[in-house]
Amino acid sequence: MNKLYNTQRDISTNLSDFIKNSVSNITKTQLNILPSIIFGMIKSESCVTIDIAKNLKDNFCDVLLPSTQRRIRRFFNNKFFDGHDFYCKIIAYVIENYKCKHPDNRVHIAMDHMFVRDMFTIFMLSLRIGKQSIPLWFECFNGKNDPNAFKTDTLIKGIDFVNSLFKNKNYHLIFLGDRFFNSTKLMQHIESIGHYYVFRLKDNYKCLVYDNHEKYYIWKHIKDLNHYQFKTATYNNIYFTRNEIKTNIVISPKNPKSLINSGIHNDIIPWFLITNSNTKFAIKDYSYRFGAIEFLFKSQKSNGFFLEKTTTSNLHAFTNMFACVCFSILWLTILGVNYSKNPKQYKNIKIDCVRKYVNGPRRIMSLFKTGLTLFNIAFNSIHNIKLPYNFKLYDY
Repeated sequence: MNKLYNTQRDISTNLSDFIKNSVSNITKTQLNILPSIIFGMIKSESCVTIDIAKNLKDNFCDVLLPSTQRRIRRFFNNKFFDGHDFYCKIIAYVIENYKCKHPDNRVHIAMDHMFVRDMFTIFMLSLRIGKQSIPLWFECFNGKNDPNAFKTDTLIKGIDFVNSLFKNKNYHLIFLGDRFFNSTKLMQHIESIGHYYVFRLKDNYKCLVYDNHEKYYIWKHIKDLNHYQFKTATYNNIYFTRNEIKTNIVISPKNPKSLINSGIHNDIIPWFLITNSNTKFAIKDYSYRFGAIEFLFKSQKSNGFFLEKTTTSNLHAFTNMFACVCFSILWLTILGVNYSKNPKQYKNIKIDCVRKYVNGPRRIMSLFKTGLTLFNIAFNSIHNIKLPYNFKLYDY
């Protein structure tokens, strides 16, 4: 009889050891169920309680399915477990050992809101890894119209946490946001802590620019600034809005092909970007936002754990469940990066995640999906496929 490797017991035990070492205030009771819930989420590719319960074996074999569901629901509703605090401690451990591979030390942080039907709003900051991202910080709110989810103070709270993660690293953080984040207070705060922003602007804002024809400074709407068909227009050191923030504005070409060839998502053209960073890289920097945040949302929803199928209406239970989803995405992405960077360690398996084309190799499977595929191959395998549990994240 062949020995099976990477059983549920093996995976849960290793995850339990990691969580115990990185989260000091986790209790033994929580450790008895949390790794199993994470395993069940990944195996079922779902955050629905019954789907998780159906995939739990070993210690759960002698327990009726409804009883297993109740245990999972009790954990999510446990007032002594704070999913937000739990994930903050996990990501702090991971980022402490993270190293950026780029010589200019530029790290891209995407900001955005996500809605789970009309039940919850999530504000999230994520770290770009390759063409996708991992969650860095999140906060959940009830409903779609909770004003606290959109307050500048909430956004600053997340930015300050991300800043604390990288405080001992000489990295240049670049915060990326869409037109919702057109807050001068937010821009000033990011600059005050020594980092950079690239935000897409609404075109009805005004800025103070020097008019070469009139020979003095005048106020103009962003949309009335000169821009070009095939090249980028740049305005350096101009004053933005009545607060007169000194910053830079970059306007993308009107021609869609020039944007697409630069790796930019086709959208309403031109784009108006505001940045305190090098204007030469503004359009390229902003392009990273699409893959980073959209891949992550897709992994949490229709291409991963199907958050929109959750039936919970309790904010605390949802936050705890969402923390488990973020943990799962983090680990699977780490598995995907590890496989992509060290394929020789996995001689017995072949995952077709990159294909070679005339113009070079192209990734056809996200790092998250690569990690999920590796997990499914390794689970109960007769080959000893070593899954890393050190949560060491590499840049990609």
